Amino acid sequence: MSKELGTMIVLTTGKQDRGTRATLAFSWGCAALAMGQNVAVYLTMDGTVWATRGAAEKVTVAGFEALDTYIDQFLALGGEVLVCAPCSEYYCSYTPTADDKKLLEEAQLVGLATIVSRTGASTKVITF
Repeated sequence: MSKELGTMIVLTTGKQDRGTRATLAFSWGCAALAMGQNVAVYLTMDGTVWATRGAAEKVTVAGFEALDTYIDQFLALGGEVLVCAPCSEYYCSYTPTADDKKLLEEAQLVGLATIVSRTGASTKVITF
C-alpha cells in the first residue's frame, strides 16, 4: 500500500482556460514538494488531458514559467501524477495498450480506490 499523501491536488480543468488552472496546480505542487511534502496531482475529468505527451507544450500564463516546465520540475522533485482511468478514456478518448506512449511515462492510471486510500485525515486536498 502506498503511503498517505501530505497534499492531494485535484485538477479537473483541461485546456478551456488555456492552462491557467493547470499551471497553478503544478506550481503549487512544486512549492509543496520543495517544502518536503509528499504530493500527488490527481487529474480527473477534463484535467486528464495534461497527462498526455505534448499537451503542456507552449502553454504559458503571464507571471509564471511554462506549464511543461512546472510538470517536469514536479516530477523531478518526486511528485506523482495520478490519472483517473475512466475519465481518461472518456475525456481524452484514450484506451491504453501495452506499447502505448501517449501518456507521460510517469503518469499512473488509477481508480477511485487508490485516491481514497492515499487520502487520510491529515491530507490537504487542493482543487483547481
